[in-house]
Amino acid sequence: MEAGHAAQNVYLQAVSLDLGTFVIGAFIDDKVKEIVNAEEQEEPLYIMPVGRID
Repeated sequence: MEAGHAAQNVYLQAVSLDLGTFVIGAFIDDKVKEIVNAEEQEEPLYIMPVGRID
């Protein structure tokens, strides 16, 4: 549930900055952990790219 609240805040901030975002919930966890150098006990839950809408 906390991940959902954090995602909502990202959405709200993106809108206020005239940016777009969306949630990706299906990905290869181990690859994401490797790319972001996550600690062993950390687990990715969402990926939220943020950027300009053109």
